[in-house]
Amino acid sequence: MVITTNGPLTSMGGGVPASISLGNGIGLPGSYVIVCVAYLLFAVGFCAMSPHVKNGGAFYAYITKGLGTIPGVGGACIAVLSYVAVLLACYAMLGHFLSVACALFGLAVPWWICAIVAAVAAHLLCVRGIEFSGRLLLILMLSEVGVILLADLLELLRVRPAAQALSFLPFSPSMVFTQGFGPSLIFVVASFMGFETAAIYSQEAREAHRSVPRAMYFSIVFIGVLYAGSIWLMLNHFGIAEAVGVASRDPGGMWLSMFSVLAGHTAAKIGSVLVMTSLFAAVLSFTNVVARYWHALAVRGLVWRVLSRTHPQRQSPHIASAATMGISVVLILLCAKAGLDPMLQVLPWASVPSAVGVLSCQVLAAVAVVVFFRRNRTGVSLWRSLFAPAISAAVLLFFLWEMIIHVELLSGLSAALSYSLALSVLLAGFLASCYATDLRRRSPTRYAQLSDLVRLP
Repeated sequence: MVITTNGPLTSMGGGVPASISLGNGIGLPGSYVIVCVAYLLFAVGFCAMSPHVKNGGAFYAYITKGLGTIPGVGGACIAVLSYVAVLLACYAMLGHFLSVACALFGLAVPWWICAIVAAVAAHLLCVRGIEFSGRLLLILMLSEVGVILLADLLELLRVRPAAQALSFLPFSPSMVFTQGFGPSLIFVVASFMGFETAAIYSQEAREAHRSVPRAMYFSIVFIGVLYAGSIWLMLNHFGIAEAVGVASRDPGGMWLSMFSVLAGHTAAKIGSVLVMTSLFAAVLSFTNVVARYWHALAVRGLVWRVLSRTHPQRQSPHIASAATMGISVVLILLCAKAGLDPMLQVLPWASVPSAVGVLSCQVLAAVAVVVFFRRNRTGVSLWRSLFAPAISAAVLLFFLWEMIIHVELLSGLSAALSYSLALSVLLAGFLASCYATDLRRRSPTRYAQLSDLVRLP
């Protein structure tokens, strides 16, 4: 469930080449290693606190428990809006690719119709329950990761002249820490987005105190190693000196071009299909995430209480899933009505608030871990309760700063509009916190209920 939110094949097919051309070029694999280490530090404190959080609200629960109800409500608003924006970006890509696929069969189907069909399908599968979704996502994830690993293996086994031996230059500090290091973080951090969603399934997972931390650590390491290794091999395939030029000329076809050379044209066509299934897997995973967020927030009256209902047979949050589908459909229709291009406008514009919002919640959660363990002496070591989360908070805050000051690269808009997009999700979180502050004054009893679910036993 966690790994599929990242859509590895989708990133390799589109996001990674853009990262190479707009970021630090051949130093991109090193950026993935650095971000992977930062998130492992984040996970140390996050997982140390997880036994004390019995809530599917993830960021809301952690921030509330560490920093209080008002920041928690603001964080919940930021998280939900960020994941909804991620869904919109994924639907834009998936709708575009499905529309192109339909055109190959002589069918002129607009991207937004394809996207709406995908939204309905994701909702129906979400209603089936977490186990069914997990099994389907496992199949889709194994397929897309299997194709990436196949390409990696073929590249490793490829006979090459001695002058073209595999170069480790992409991992050297001189190549990583260039002027493009900051811009590369925009794409690299987004590639890890979703690992924290492991906590959302804590109420549905067997032995959550073990399975949730394992899922989080494994997904961070897996994503970091997979991307760093695969990008390193792709750079070597095209040549260290030529790779940046190839990424700039043909970002959408770079990986598929390599796979076609290594495995043949038929395999490349299969890879193209798997790019679409990778996108649908990400859509289904984030639909499950957003639905469970709505459900957790509805339990304590932050949103419409009917969203807290679960399916009588499957115990899935079917009302919350339907609401998620409805919101997605409305956003898709608004984009279609405005005549926005799904790849050139909807995708980058939706990516800005989602990336900024999720990273902001991660910073707040890391700070919340430090504050929680300072207030509650639970026997957890200083490394897990203080040093690791404090270091990760500082590093992630630096990532957030770099992302915001380079946001124009991600949005393609003017500076004013780009900053407005980036700050919009933070403004929404501030307004939600103001609502919680007002609620504390108007209705102390209802305000107290907001944190009941995440209090210490």
